[in-house]
Amino acid sequence: MGSALNTNLIPQPCETAGLGRGFVEPHRLQPSLPGLQDLPLFSPIHATSTELIVAPETALSRVPGANGANRVGVASAPVAALLSPSQVRTFLACQARWWFKYGLMLPDQKNSSLALGLAIHRALEVNFQEKIQTHEDLDTAGVVMLFRDAWMEQVGQTHFMEGENQQDLRRTGERLVAKYMDEIAPQVEPAAVELDVAGEISGVAVRGRVDILDVDGQIIDIKTASRRPSWVSPDYAFQLATYRQITPGASGEVRIDSLVKTATPQVVQQTYTVSEADLRATQILFPMVQEAMGSGVYCPNRQSLLCGQKHCGFWKHCEQEFGGSVRPS
Repeated sequence: MGSALNTNLIPQPCETAGLGRGFVEPHRLQPSLPGLQDLPLFSPIHATSTELIVAPETALSRVPGANGANRVGVASAPVAALLSPSQVRTFLACQARWWFKYGLMLPDQKNSSLALGLAIHRALEVNFQEKIQTHEDLDTAGVVMLFRDAWMEQVGQTHFMEGENQQDLRRTGERLVAKYMDEIAPQVEPAAVELDVAGEISGVAVRGRVDILDVDGQIIDIKTASRRPSWVSPDYAFQLATYRQITPGASGEVRIDSLVKTATPQVVQQTYTVSEADLRATQILFPMVQEAMGSGVYCPNRQSLLCGQKHCGFWKHCEQEFGGSVRPS
């Protein structure tokens, strides 16, 4: 299996390679709404195991440099002080990936799926922010142009796999944006867009970002997908239940708008009501996962279907730290 990453806390035996944990969260401030300040999280890594050298609340570890020399990194914030649903999802999927990204703050290589989703979100965000003021959507052609600009910004930051065609992906995005603007956007009455929210659940500080909160308190979550969704997964229900609790004015009703990247673009709408069982899951898991994040031992999950070079930008670090090999796709 190889070693587990030991950080600034008491080292413990690595449980099983199949366990995983995670943490992801890009947030921006919505200027016209009460925003929440992003808090920095942590840092560092070693080729086999990271040796503790510093005090309990900051870890200092040695990071292999390009010439074989060691670089030194310092974690300046308590581990897992502020969590989010996506952080929990990543941690439960792969502990090592969570630590590489949020503990060591290593740069995460962006793939084409993420880049396309971000560009689509950006174009629709501009439309709905404008609609709050004017109560009208922008012209569809104009929003498609906004997508093109956002896509070009993403291209330079994205790693494309062999066989992926940037122009084909751009055209797919254009068709999805146009379909959404023509068929779905006219029904949306936004009260807030890209709203950063925060609160506390079972004593754990939690944050998130809501795509759209409409005038009736319904949360509208926009996502891209490669296939038509047929259900709401448990990790997604966990996210929705979190947002229900920390979003002022949220009713507990959710609509998920999935833009599906099929040969003929589709927009699939699903409605969901946050249940008491969903709320209880957040109240149990947030403190449980926060405690596990502080263990100081993080194992890779090579059994995961998402463990692959296409889906994880840290695969080289993972191979270096734990040995073995990460599958190409």
